[in-house]
Amino acid sequence: MATICALLLLALSGAAKATELMIVSDIHYMVGELYEGSDLFLRVLRAGDGKYTQHSDELMAALCAQVARERPDALVVTGDLSFNGERASHVALAEWFARIEGMGVPVWVIPGNYDINVGTARGFDGDEWYYTDAVTPEAFSEIYTDFMLSAVGDASLSYAVRVDDGLWVAMTDVSYYRDEAQTFGLFTSGHADWLEDVLAQARGAEVVTATHHSLLEHTAFSRDSFLMFGHEAMEALIRRYGVRLNLSGHMHAQHIVEKDGLTDAALGAFCTWPHRYARLTIRDDGEMTYEALSLDGDLLPEDFLDESRTWVEGITKDKMIAAMEGVSPDARGPMAEYATRFNLAYFSGTYCRDDPAWQEDPVYQLWLGYPNSSMWRYMKQVMNESDGDNLYRHWD
Repeated sequence: MATICALLLLALSGAAKATELMIVSDIHYMVGELYEGSDLFLRVLRAGDGKYTQHSDELMAALCAQVARERPDALVVTGDLSFNGERASHVALAEWFARIEGMGVPVWVIPGNYDINVGTARGFDGDEWYYTDAVTPEAFSEIYTDFMLSAVGDASLSYAVRVDDGLWVAMTDVSYYRDEAQTFGLFTSGHADWLEDVLAQARGAEVVTATHHSLLEHTAFSRDSFLMFGHEAMEALIRRYGVRLNLSGHMHAQHIVEKDGLTDAALGAFCTWPHRYARLTIRDDGEMTYEALSLDGDLLPEDFLDESRTWVEGITKDKMIAAMEGVSPDARGPMAEYATRFNLAYFSGTYCRDDPAWQEDPVYQLWLGYPNSSMWRYMKQVMNESDGDNLYRHWD
């Protein structure tokens, strides 16, 4: 892969003691013209993982209001911008980003695995679906030209932002979409050449890297599906230059992992309850804080957050019940409700391994009676591995 050297110099007016970045990931935006009035589209969503994509515009309007309220120095978007790679969705989302930049807040984006060369991009009309235009890397770069500076080379769109003399952000595109989009991420020798050039230029400054896929292993559950290939090479490289934080997404779970001084903060999906975003504050003296937050319900339609939670709870509970072969009818409902609460706690980042309530719940004993259940194996895996605060981190 040819080295990609794309560098954006950003002059933030009035050097401040701290820089504040807002981060979102996995927006999975879909423009209304591709699904409005389609029951089939709602059935597709109900078969998924809880995306509230049918309310994309309400969520983006609330994000704009949140940005207007907080006035961060930039908005960082770590991939999966569109629902399934539809060109029309990308074009409409770019208009929302333009609205944010109109407030004086720069927007920086990288693609995810649902954004470029997606062969299944489609729209919905009633009870039928149809193929719709996807985007190439070149088209993606053109649509989002105001929100990234990138060179198309061997299917990678990576660029670096020099915020000021003390801070750089390396937007590292590891999504793989050569010929056709794949779910995995790949850090190659070309990425390494580009990133090392950025790190060398930024020597002495704080560098934060951003990828769509995970840099570090969060849990055994997430390793095979979300950890990028070549992560060892990226990890070794950025360690040599003292990088402390990588921002990621893709997992749809709010989860933070630290390994020997290097942290990977995976942000929960913006499209799914509780509609996470993060605030990263970086001070001149090297102090940093990362906070995972939720959209303010006052910025959304009345009862929106309750209805969004009910939506994902219903989807999760239906899947749990469908998977409970051999479970008695009397136990099925309580066990499904327990698993649903557990799943929402894990994905929202609020599950705490040290909270005794999970094992003290009488339904926990019911689950112990089904040790070979795939759901129970998943819950035990998370119970044994998830540790620490997944909503907040501080660095001196």
